Amino acid sequence: MSSDNGQAIQRNPVSGLQTFLSARSKNLAQYVAGRIKPDVLIRLALWEFSQNEWLRKCSVESIYASLIASAQLGLEPGAVKGEAYLVPFRGKCQLIPGYRGLIKLALRSKAVKSVFAHVVYEADDFSIELGSEPRVTHRPFIDGDRGGIRGAYAVAKLESGAIDIEWMGLDELEKIRQGAAATRGGKDSPAYAEHEGEMYRKAPIRRLAKRLPLGDDFFNAAAVDEAIEAGKEPPRLHLDAQEAEVVEEQQVNGTRSRVAQARQEAEAQ
Repeated sequence: MSSDNGQAIQRNPVSGLQTFLSARSKNLAQYVAGRIKPDVLIRLALWEFSQNEWLRKCSVESIYASLIASAQLGLEPGAVKGEAYLVPFRGKCQLIPGYRGLIKLALRSKAVKSVFAHVVYEADDFSIELGSEPRVTHRPFIDGDRGGIRGAYAVAKLESGAIDIEWMGLDELEKIRQGAAATRGGKDSPAYAEHEGEMYRKAPIRRLAKRLPLGDDFFNAAAVDEAIEAGKEPPRLHLDAQEAEVVEEQQVNGTRSRVAQARQEAEAQ
C-alpha cells in the first residue's frame, strides 16, 4: 500500500478503504464463486467497517484478504445474511463463517439434502431419539417467555434418505464459549455477545459435519472458526492479500509485456 493511500485512510477511514478496495475490484472478481459480486462484497465490507470501531483498527490488506476468502467461498460477509463475519483478531481482519454460511457450504455436497439447527429453550416441548431411527420432535413455546437455553441441535438429511442428529447440552455449549472467552482475558467475544443463538447453533453443525461427506471448503471454513474460538492463529482459507497483489502485479506486467511486444513487432514490419 502506498504512503498516499495510507495517509488518505488515516484522514477518512471509510473513504480511504473504499478507494483501496475499489482499485482492486477487478482483481477481486477473479476469485468470485457463485453469484456473489465484487461490488456487493465491497459495499458490505464498507458498512461493517463504518460500524465497527475495532475493525477500523485492522489493516486494509487484511480486510482485502478476508474479502478474497469471502469471494472464493461464495459467502457474503455481514449480519444481514449471517453467512460470514469480518472479525478483528490480533490486529487483523479475519473472515469467520456464520452458521448460515456453514449450512450453505454443506449443501454444496450432492450427498447432503438439507441441514438445519435450532436452539432449545426450557419452555419448549422437545424430545430426541438416537439409534437406528434417529428423530427429533421440537415444538417451540410461542405464548410467552421461552425460558433459559437447554441446548442446541443440528440435523442433516442425506440424499440416501438417512438422517443424522447432533445434540449439545448447555454445559457443552458453555464450555466452548468459556474457552473462547479465556483467550480474551475472560471477556465474551463480540460474536457471543451479539449473536448468542447463532453461535450456539453453529457448534452442533460443526460437530455433525465431521460425520458427513462434505467438501474441503466446508472443513477449511470450520477449521478457521474453531481456531478463532480457541484463540489460535487460524489456517489460511485461500489466497491472501499479499499473494493477490503479486498476481495483480504480474497481470499488469504481463499486459505491459504483450503491448511492448506488439509494438516491437509492428516496428519491425
